[in-house]
Amino acid sequence: MKLYNTLSKQLEEVPKKDHLNVYTCGPTVYNYAHIGNLRSYIVADLLFRSLKHEGFNPKWVMNITDIDDKTIKGTVEKYGAQANVENLREFTKFYYDEFLKDLHKVKVSVEDITFVRVTDVIPQIQEFIVELINKGYAYKAEDGSVYFSIEKYQKDFNDYGELVGEKFLEGKKVGARVAVDEYEKDNLSDFALWKAHNSESDAQIFWDHPLLGKGRPGWHIECSVINRVAFSGEVTDIHTGGVDLIFPHHTNEIAQSQALLGKGNFVKHWCHCEHLMVDDKKMAKRDGKFLQLSDMAEKVPLPGEALRYLFTQSSYRMRQNFTWESFLGAYKAVEKLFNTLASHKIIGENQPEQADILKEYLAMAKQALDDDMNIPAFVAALWESFGHLAANLRTQDEIAKKFDEVLGLGLINPPSILENIELPEAAANLVKARQAAREAKDFAKSDELRKEIEALGFEVKDTAEGQKIRKKISI
Repeated sequence: MKLYNTLSKQLEEVPKKDHLNVYTCGPTVYNYAHIGNLRSYIVADLLFRSLKHEGFNPKWVMNITDIDDKTIKGTVEKYGAQANVENLREFTKFYYDEFLKDLHKVKVSVEDITFVRVTDVIPQIQEFIVELINKGYAYKAEDGSVYFSIEKYQKDFNDYGELVGEKFLEGKKVGARVAVDEYEKDNLSDFALWKAHNSESDAQIFWDHPLLGKGRPGWHIECSVINRVAFSGEVTDIHTGGVDLIFPHHTNEIAQSQALLGKGNFVKHWCHCEHLMVDDKKMAKRDGKFLQLSDMAEKVPLPGEALRYLFTQSSYRMRQNFTWESFLGAYKAVEKLFNTLASHKIIGENQPEQADILKEYLAMAKQALDDDMNIPAFVAALWESFGHLAANLRTQDEIAKKFDEVLGLGLINPPSILENIELPEAAANLVKARQAAREAKDFAKSDELRKEIEALGFEVKDTAEGQKIRKKISI
C-alpha cells in the first residue's frame, strides 16, 4: 500500500510492522465542527479502515485542543473575569461532546480512537519544555513566556520548513518572537511553548511550575507531547491533518520533536487532506461563515452518511467543492445503496461462480486502496460489481460487506430510508386518516391527505407492507 508523503513529496510504501502508530490532529473545541473539519476526520477514518482492511494493525490517537487563545477567550466570555481551569474544561467539554456526536453521525470509528485532552497532559508538556530549555532550544524571555529558538534549531538541523517545501525559507529571516498561537506563513518567528499568564486576557486560567512560572502551553507543543505520551516514545508512523496545518503547526511539531529526539525520530509519514470549498469559497469560523452537519440534517434523512459518501467522490489530496446539488447527488446514491440492500431476500445456496466474482472485485478494491488510497476508484468498483451482479443478491451482499469495511457507510444490515419515522402529532393523524381512506377505497380522499402530509414536510410511499413515510427532501 502506497501513500503520498508530504515530507518527501512522493508516494511511499506503508511499512509492514506489528502495529502502526497513527496520529490525527484533532479539533480545537471552542465551537462546533464545520463540514470542512469533518472531511479531514472522515479521510483519517477511511485511512484507518483501509489500513485494517489491508492487514495492518493501526493504533489511532487524536488530540483534543481544550486550551489555546480561542478556548480561553470563549471561557472568559461565558464565565467572566474570574474564569478558571475548571470553567475552561466545562466550556470545552460541551463542544468536545458535540464533536463526538458529529463523528458518530458521519460513521467515524470513534470507539477505535484514543482521544487525549491537552489539559490532561499539562505535567508532561511542562517536562518536555524543560528538556528543550536544558538542550538550548528554548529560552525564557523578558515577558515571562518560553519560546522555541528557530535560529538554534536551524544551526543544528537546517531543515525548518522542509514539510512546506525546499524553497520555503528563500528570502525569509527569523523575526521577532510571536506569542499568538496562529500566525501567517511569512512570519518566521520564535514561537511560544509556554505562554506567561496574563490576568487581563486569561482570567484565572493558568498552571504553575517552579521554572516556567504561571502560564499555559502554546498550541504547537501539545501534539509533540501527545505523540510521545500516547505512543510511549515510539515513532509516529503516519500523522494526518488538514493542509492548513502544514505551517506553522506541523512544521513546529517537527522542529520541537526533532530538537528533543533527533532527526527522523518523530513522524515517518505525513498525510494531509486538502481544503473543502463551499460554492468555491473557503469556510472560516472566524467569519461565522461555515456549514455544519446540522445544516445537512435539515435537508435529508441520514445526513451523516450522505456527507461521508460525498467525501468518497474526490481524492483526499484534491480540493473538493461542496454544493447542495452535489450533496443531493450523494444522498440519492446512499438511498439507492441502502434501499437495494435492504430489499434483498436471499433464497438458495451460493453458486460456484460467486467465489471467483467476489475475488475479482476484491482485487479491484485492493488495487484502488494501494494506489494512494484511491477511494473514488474503490467506490466505482463497488458500483460496477452491483451492475454486474444485478440478479446475484447473495454475492452483492458479500461484496457490500467487504467494501463497507473501508467505506463505513453501514451497508451491512442497512436501514431502509423508507422506514416509518417518528412523526409530529399532526402528521401522524393525517397518516392514520389516509390509511383509513385507502382501506375504504376512497382514493380521492387519500390523494388529498397525501398533499396535506407533504405540506408538513413528509413524503408518502405506498408499498406492499403499507404506507412508508420519510422526511421530504428540501434541497
